[in-house]
Amino acid sequence: MKHNPSLDGIRALAALVVMAFHSKLPFALGGFIGVDIFFVLSGFLITSLLKREADLTGRISFTQFYIRRALRLWPPLLLLLAGYLVVAPLVFPPVDFWRQVVLAGLYLSDYAKAFWGDPVALTHTWSLSVEEHFYMLWPVVILLVSRRCSGDRQLALIFLGLFVAASLWRMTDLVIWQDWQRTFFRFDTRMSGLLLGAAIAYLPWRPSGRQADAIGIVSACGLAAAILVLRFRSPWPLLHGGTLVDLCAAGLVLAAVQERSRVAAVLGCKPLAALGLISYSIYLWSVPIAVIFRTRFDAYTSFAATAVISIAIAAASWWLIERPLKAYRLRMVPKAVAATA
Repeated sequence: MKHNPSLDGIRALAALVVMAFHSKLPFALGGFIGVDIFFVLSGFLITSLLKREADLTGRISFTQFYIRRALRLWPPLLLLLAGYLVVAPLVFPPVDFWRQVVLAGLYLSDYAKAFWGDPVALTHTWSLSVEEHFYMLWPVVILLVSRRCSGDRQLALIFLGLFVAASLWRMTDLVIWQDWQRTFFRFDTRMSGLLLGAAIAYLPWRPSGRQADAIGIVSACGLAAAILVLRFRSPWPLLHGGTLVDLCAAGLVLAAVQERSRVAAVLGCKPLAALGLISYSIYLWSVPIAVIFRTRFDAYTSFAATAVISIAIAAASWWLIERPLKAYRLRMVPKAVAATA
């Protein structure tokens, strides 16, 4: 799978939506679903990468996969955590900052947040923990399942079944425990989007140009409606609303993959594609920066300041850290495989 700027555009929009949510813009109170969009996209891209490697080489190198993921995700995160240790004591109430940094650095923020809570400035690292747990398990799952099943269609159906099961588990957990925080932040209750992304990676069918436009427009409208109407800490995002968001995010990914569609052209425009390349670091930095500004300024000023500062830091991180490491990652595997790494 070659590099697709339209998928970068989805990343950019997801990061901006999360930024708007944490800045408390009044029309983006449901912007936390940007994380769900990231989950579906990550499940699709990582599964496509593993599938491509298996198709080309007949196997999956666990060692190379984990090294590539570590080189992609850890250095920008460590930069953020170092900055947090320097700045947090100056602007946030006194807490055990080192404990929070260790939990985030070891990708344990999801269960730590679910059961104990943590300072709001590093809350967003829970989603990184969810994705990292998925990355640790998923190559093994694909290897085991593919040995017992034949054909992409059968694997797509299996992963769709896992998506349904994960969605039902999330809803059941909320109904049983009646604890929103316990359900919202855990890997086992938030992996449905990752599984749906994996399913569409194996889906043999791809929409034509017109079909992709129709699917993309409907999906984008669904996501926009969710951003407008969903509310944080309400049960609906963890019940049927979460499933609908996953499906809309998957529809947008399917539309973006059809590069001849108008939706793909819009998503792949240069400004969005450029922001998408640095979206990981934008996500990392925007939340703590937004937390600092939103207590001192109105929502619009907070968003503008957060956008300028986080994009500037993310751009520097891309050129100085992420881009050189990406070149190294691409040398580790065949070019066709590494294109989605």
